[in-house]
Amino acid sequence: MMKPKILLAGYGSWAKADTNPAQAIALEMNARHWDACEVIGLEMPVATEALAEEIGRLLDLHAPAAWIGIGVSPAPVVQAEMVGINWRDFDVPDVTGATMARTQIVEGGPAAYDATLPNAEIVAAIRSAGVPAALSFHAGTHLCNQMLYTAARLIEMRGLSTLNGFIHVPQTPENILLEQGRNIRKPSMSLQMSSEALARTIEATARALRERAQPSA
Repeated sequence: MMKPKILLAGYGSWAKADTNPAQAIALEMNARHWDACEVIGLEMPVATEALAEEIGRLLDLHAPAAWIGIGVSPAPVVQAEMVGINWRDFDVPDVTGATMARTQIVEGGPAAYDATLPNAEIVAAIRSAGVPAALSFHAGTHLCNQMLYTAARLIEMRGLSTLNGFIHVPQTPENILLEQGRNIRKPSMSLQMSSEALARTIEATARALRERAQPSA
């Protein structure tokens, strides 16, 4: 029996993270050996206009059973995102310098898509590893939300059964220390803890894929 293929798409560097933990985690997971699944971990450019084409290319190239996006957020815990909304609104530019104001991701598209990863099980698995985690019902209006929404849209348009979701990890302590100014009080999490969270995410997703593949009684 072939192992299910899980694709991890971690965002690379941008204005808020010269060294993005999302990218580092995706590449680390790619280098590990997995008994229950095949993991493809890669970097995604933080480029709003090129995102849909790149997601579509990767879906067609790898045909993953699950797509897991990874990005960084100012939250104090790892967050499993539940919903992607059809809006882009951000003044922190992407790598091309683009900003967006109240712009739909897909003009006239559905207002939102639900994530289809087993998010409750993922959060429970992450917490069982001693890493703080929570469900989140708002992935923002930057490219993290855009990836969640766009992947769902392209999966639907292709008639695929690919599980789809997005995991936000906190910023690393090293990146917080690089920020300018005094008395910066922002949450952070070590790369080791965030990596453990994604390892548990992969394991929970692989279990869900195995259960889905089992014939019903």
